[in-house]
Amino acid sequence: MIPLSKLARFVPQLILCVTCLTMHIFIYPTCSLVVGISEAVFYLVCGYFVSHAILHGKKKPKTQLISFLLLPTFAILLLTGPNTRIHLNMKVKKEKLLTIVVNTVIVSLVMLLLQWLKVLVNEIEIRRMLMNSNNHLGPGLARTFFGFLKIVTDGELGTPGLDTILQRYADNEGIQLHHKVFILFPKNTSQDVGSHSWMFEMEGEYNMPDHLRNHGPIEFTFQGCTQQPYFLNGKERVIELAVIKMRNTETGLVYYAAIAENRPLITLQKMVNIHSLKKPFSEEDFKLHSEIYKKGLTSMIEEDAACQERFEIVDMQRDNGNFTMKIYNRVGAEG
Repeated sequence: MIPLSKLARFVPQLILCVTCLTMHIFIYPTCSLVVGISEAVFYLVCGYFVSHAILHGKKKPKTQLISFLLLPTFAILLLTGPNTRIHLNMKVKKEKLLTIVVNTVIVSLVMLLLQWLKVLVNEIEIRRMLMNSNNHLGPGLARTFFGFLKIVTDGELGTPGLDTILQRYADNEGIQLHHKVFILFPKNTSQDVGSHSWMFEMEGEYNMPDHLRNHGPIEFTFQGCTQQPYFLNGKERVIELAVIKMRNTETGLVYYAAIAENRPLITLQKMVNIHSLKKPFSEEDFKLHSEIYKKGLTSMIEEDAACQERFEIVDMQRDNGNFTMKIYNRVGAEG
């Protein structure tokens, strides 16, 4: 059953169509309505198929089912007289056929021009379709990164588990480390934004007086990274979680939190700068795929009770705000 939320999108178009049909019925005879609709359908379908054939060759269009409308609408056009009435015993004249051919050519040229100029491309609809589709990078990136989070959380592949990793680091450093690990989703497409090296470089900038005055009185220090080796597919890998210290310059209150490097997002950032790709990966592509990736990863974390208790996404894509302020407030809210 189709959800009411999806049907609601078509209410304005439906009201407009019903209004136009009602006005036509009151002003003109019913048969003229049938003729008018047949003309519109026939020329639009023919124009679409001809222009598509010119642009794409033998590749069949996805809407080939509408080709079944050509025969009945063509018959109605042939049997329509000058008074827009349908005459079943009417003899078809050559002039009538010539008019249909000329109109078909004109409509085809107009459709060809519109498709070539991409006037008919609906970016909003394409974005909506991509968001509901699995034919892009987002879902794959989400599944891969979520698999890594599960390994860390559940203590798979010889890892001691996330609680043990965090507790060991906290004991060694003599600090109280927040039980959740945060995952950054920055808006910036610059290479390595959100990585551990980027956080280390941002330490000086974020702690400047102007930045603290504009974004909040939270200065941070990059403490270091946890190091936990494990084996996957015969190769040794390392679980690295960055640990930052956040201090409120007004109250002196200090919190410590761990951050998992969002490597799939960093991969998308790097793709923007790769010019050798057959189809260039633009900043708009980055925004779309990163949004889909974030949406998929968020859903997976929320649906897994263990991961939901251990990981939290810091969404910086809406405002690209100060990630330290966001994390500080969340840690403070949870005590």
